[in-house]
This record gives sequence, C-alpha cells and structure tokens, in this order.
Amino acid sequence: MAKYAMLAQRAKEAFGTGEEAWKEIAIAQRRWANLNPIAAMKEKTLDEEGYYGAAMVAEPLRLLDATPNSDGGRAIVLTTAERAKALNRHPLVTIRGFGSANQPLSPYRMCAEDTDSAAARAGREAFEMAGVTKEDIDACELYDCFTYTVEATLRDYGFFQAGEEKEFLKKERLGPGGEFPVNTSGGMLSEAYFMGLTPVSEAVMQLMGRCGERQLGVYPGTKFPRLIMCSDNGGVFQSHASLILERMG
Repeated sequence: MAKYAMLAQRAKEAFGTGEEAWKEIAIAQRRWANLNPIAAMKEKTLDEEGYYGAAMVAEPLRLLDATPNSDGGRAIVLTTAERAKALNRHPLVTIRGFGSANQPLSPYRMCAEDTDSAAARAGREAFEMAGVTKEDIDACELYDCFTYTVEATLRDYGFFQAGEEKEFLKKERLGPGGEFPVNTSGGMLSEAYFMGLTPVSEAVMQLMGRCGERQLGVYPGTKFPRLIMCSDNGGVFQSHASLILERMG
C-alpha cells in the first residue's frame, strides 16, 4: 500500500486529484455493492462522512481506499464461439480485443504522469485489436486494488485527460444510474477481492444479462451494454492486461 501511496501522492500534486476524487470512486462502488446480493459490503452503506472518518493507513490513502481480504472462489468458462453457440444456454459473449504490457521499473522510479505506462500501452493494444474507441465502451470493470488505481487506469485508457479527474470521477457518473458505469458489482473494494476474476466475471454476467437488480439496462437510467472493458494490474502498475468483451446478437 505504501508503494501505491507514493504514486497516489504524486498524482494528487500533479493533477489536483486526491481524496475528493477517491471518495467518489469508493462511494459509487459501494452503491453498486448495495445492489449485489453476494457482495461483502451488501448491507454496508457509505457516504462522505464515513469515507473521511476511515483511518489513514498510508498517506494519502485511507482504509476505504483499499480492498478488504476476501475468502471465496470464482470461476469462468472459456470456449470457442462455435461451441458457445451450440450450447445455446446464454447470450454469446466474445473477446473482441485484448492487450498486455510490462514496465519493469521499481515503483520508486515510476511517474504518475507517464503517458506510456503499462496500462496505456495495454489499453491501446486492446482498442486497436477490437477496432473500437473509448466512445464505444459502455462500461468498465477494472482491477481496483485501490481507489487511486481506478483513477489511474481510466486516465491511462484515455477516458479523461490529465487535469479532468475531479470533473470526470463523480459518483453520479460512475455509480448506479450513471452514464459511465464502473465496477458494477462493487468491485474488489466492495464486492470481493478475487483479483482479475472480479472484473472479468462481472463483465461477462452483465453482457449476458445475469446481474439482477444491478443489471445495466434494467437499473433506471442505464442502457444494456454491448462492449465492456476490463483491466488487470500486477505489481505496482508494472504489468497490465486489458480486455474488451462484446455481447453478440
């Protein structure tokens, strides 16, 4: 956490972001978790007072900027498009594009302003392979080990430009009913910390229409998704994987 905190502190100074943006992420994802029957934080609401009342663990990151420990399991089944069509049990979800990149730098030498980070490179690869742009993405399911990781990933993917963080990262946009849903299960921050399977499994279920009360296109003010972008992060931003999933039909 201390290593992430160093980059978060730099981003706070460089972009004018910080707790004002991170609380929005934490609250938005908690609101999604409150709609998720299997979320660890299903019954625990969160507001600004609760966020700011959380203990500072590694400045500038508070306890609620970090994921809890989780016990449990998660699985996905991957097969060919032809086999999935033959099974005819759920709407077909395919891999439209993916990318991965590594940046073998010590966290102490990394820079929050790096426009060629592992996330930026992996995101570009995924968009290029998929033949789509950020305007085509309906929702994001991101690796969110910390609230700051969500900020950094969305910036590196190009969903907003440096300096637009506080304007873009609003709970009304990211949370239930918002125009750009992010981590609709509650994410690892508020559903469960199952590494990259938390975002990928939620994206698949959303595209299949299996998310009940929190289903995009069912929850008021949202639309049914066709393309969802997922991320996975390794080390301290040193490695990154991006995945764009598509609902067919």
